[in-house]
Amino acid sequence: MRKILTSIFIVGLVAIMVGAGIYAYFTDTETSTENTFTAGTLDLKVSHSSSGPWTDGVTGTWTLSNMKPGDETSTGTVFFKNFGSISSSTMTITCDYSVTEESPPAESDTDPHTDEHPDEMAKYMTITMIRYRNEKVDINCLTGHDDYTGQTKDDWKINDANGDGKISLYELKLDPLISLPSPDTQPNIITQLNMRIKFDENASNDFQGDTFNLTMIFTLKQ
Repeated sequence: MRKILTSIFIVGLVAIMVGAGIYAYFTDTETSTENTFTAGTLDLKVSHSSSGPWTDGVTGTWTLSNMKPGDETSTGTVFFKNFGSISSSTMTITCDYSVTEESPPAESDTDPHTDEHPDEMAKYMTITMIRYRNEKVDINCLTGHDDYTGQTKDDWKINDANGDGKISLYELKLDPLISLPSPDTQPNIITQLNMRIKFDENASNDFQGDTFNLTMIFTLKQ
């Protein structure tokens, strides 16, 4: 009798375990729809005036015609403003360039192929003044010193790569200015770059008749 009862108990326990395996709770599932993720924008615009018009590019900021060694541009200015939906954190400034050879080359041009190695002419395009400034900062990019805050940073300085005691467009291309304070760090403040360029007095006949084409490149970073 004990064996029969034990068997009945085991069978009942198995039945309970099987029943537990097939038991289902009621459920109800809902959804959340139309969830979208839209990227913000950085939209740097520039102008020759603090009041605009603001465009994606400007031309003719620094020019010299019929130049000779020792000639210098007037102070050229570019103004910056971010029209994007998100704030930027820093500005980077660098340049690129090319050389157009006069055709046919001037008789006294001792290097009629400067267009094939424009760095050589760029080394004689000396930056005599370059300042990045607004109402809160005034950075001399030849020294990396902010005259307004008293800070000095190597990132804000163009380094003298060839050790000639001068800073040229060649060195600005080689050693860009990085981590400059954002143009929109302060609300309603317009930031500007002031720069003068001199055709070095030591430039030789290699560059007679050549045209140096400069593109300044300004990049906002988040």
